[in-house]
Amino acid sequence: MTFNKALASLPFLIIALIGSAPAAAQSASYVSISGGLTMPRDLQTDTGISGDLKNGYAIIGAVGSGFGPLRAEVEASYRRNDVGGARGFGLTLPGTGHASALSAMVNAYFDPALNLGPIKPYVGGGVGIARFRASDVAGVGLPFGGPVTSFGPVSGSRTGFAWQLMAGVGVALSDTSALTVGYRYFATPGVTVNDIPQFGSVRIEGLKMHAVEAGIRFGF
Repeated sequence: MTFNKALASLPFLIIALIGSAPAAAQSASYVSISGGLTMPRDLQTDTGISGDLKNGYAIIGAVGSGFGPLRAEVEASYRRNDVGGARGFGLTLPGTGHASALSAMVNAYFDPALNLGPIKPYVGGGVGIARFRASDVAGVGLPFGGPVTSFGPVSGSRTGFAWQLMAGVGVALSDTSALTVGYRYFATPGVTVNDIPQFGSVRIEGLKMHAVEAGIRFGF
């Protein structure tokens, strides 16, 4: 499933909910939980080898408060994507392992009042820290100036700055709850893995991914 196809399906989900959704009252505080389909860029390294990441998943939970059209929240999330292949030295070969990120973020949102009935659009952004981990990443059969060998498996992790951008809509389900459907871009720091055969050390760029997601927000 490509990013364009996933994004194109969002309006149909929203339209299906509008007819039966009641208007929602604004709640000062809320909790939310959501899940998403993540579509990452390739894992790049400084060795000429890159890892092709498959689409994966994200699980996100948050607690926040609203101040008129503005909201602020703290968020915890986990993301994981498996390695589907490896490219390097003119070859594209099967790969193994996965990349993941465990993050804690502080987000700010703007909910413009557009008089759209039960539909409440939002835009937002966030900063925080993420523990990026590359686990058992390997490519089989890449040549390194001699017989065909294997690259990896290698593992490494790093905690550092992360950031994200979000946009979407909330569709009221009751006076205190809403379905949220949206888009998110998320990026983490990279990691340097030492003691790698053939290289000594390898710099793996961080996760950079698009995502479409859906969740529930409960006011209290």
